[in-house]
Amino acid sequence: MPKFNRSVLLYNGNAGQSTVDSVLRLAVPHIAQASHSLEIIQTASPEEFERACQIAAMDADILFIAGGDGTVHSAVRALAEIADPAPIAILPSGTANDFARTLNIPLDLDLAAPALINGDIKKIDTGKINGGSFLNFAGIGVITDASSNIDPTLKERYGKISYFMSALQSMRQATPFSVQLKIDGISYVEEGVLVLVMNGKSIGTHNFPLATIDPADGLLDLFVIQTSSLAAIREWFSLAQPEVVTEELEHITHYQGQSISISTDEELDVDTDGEIYLKTPLDIEIQPGSLKMLIPKQPEDFI
Repeated sequence: MPKFNRSVLLYNGNAGQSTVDSVLRLAVPHIAQASHSLEIIQTASPEEFERACQIAAMDADILFIAGGDGTVHSAVRALAEIADPAPIAILPSGTANDFARTLNIPLDLDLAAPALINGDIKKIDTGKINGGSFLNFAGIGVITDASSNIDPTLKERYGKISYFMSALQSMRQATPFSVQLKIDGISYVEEGVLVLVMNGKSIGTHNFPLATIDPADGLLDLFVIQTSSLAAIREWFSLAQPEVVTEELEHITHYQGQSISISTDEELDVDTDGEIYLKTPLDIEIQPGSLKMLIPKQPEDFI
């Protein structure tokens, strides 16, 4: 008996023919077998995609979102505007697929689809930011420079390596700035080249398996990287080691909170899940359990 009565698969038609072919060839047979009915929707613009998500979420059992982090971000933004939307499932078919990595979704579509179908629906936190939403992270400083500086040709040719190339270039050119923080009502003043508010564990394919980062704990993790020195870079990459204690770091400050305000002396661009369209100042709040997601079965200690 099919697991789902009505499934909807949405994807961006501008994603590239090879990506579209992979989704249709590798994922659709698994989803169709698990569904009494399956509707496949191709959209041609972000606005059309968001509207299609909202309409489909009204009466579908599950929305399969095929794409990268930008496509998933658009889906989250769209569903935040309606009451009790259908659960979503990420079919990772982008370059970084960061939140799919956080949820341990296989990056091979032929493995991702059955893992999701045999998985469980969990409530996942999202972040509310200046009236919008994000799922994985919001950041200012080097992160926006790195996103803006990615060469589309290199991204197409080298994939995730292009993120590291752009990040290293941006770090070399980084200038520290002053940032005023208010976290759950307590004020702090910091100086850094990068401020990150994280709900997920992965950015630019780099994983940070800190025990404190959990997309279902009702908290956001905020990191300030103070300099672009080699020592600071080493500390940042050391966060991938579970035994690292953030309180012992010399060049990175770590906070947790539910409500976060960020202001800067000059207006700065903001990167949310890889998309740049906001500017500081920022008012951010965690939205506990606001999004239902279908994820692979996980170890007992995972969300």
